[in-house]
Amino acid sequence: MELPLARRLLRSIYRSLVAYGTMYTGVDPDGSGGTALASARKLRGPGPAHPERVRLDAPLTRLERAHLRELRSR
Repeated sequence: MELPLARRLLRSIYRSLVAYGTMYTGVDPDGSGGTALASARKLRGPGPAHPERVRLDAPLTRLERAHLRELRSR
């Protein structure tokens, strides 16, 4: 017995959304736990030469201090 067209369409849309979400979250929909990236290596922030690395020897700019205050107030 064949499923109605609407049900086949909804199932196809559901599977597509699961695949799309898996690409962006890295969560295995089968429930094996963990992400592929996190299991490959432990994440500890940007690498040593990364442009967003925080320099401890340089003081924060006025804008960075404002952002820090805003984040601490939450």
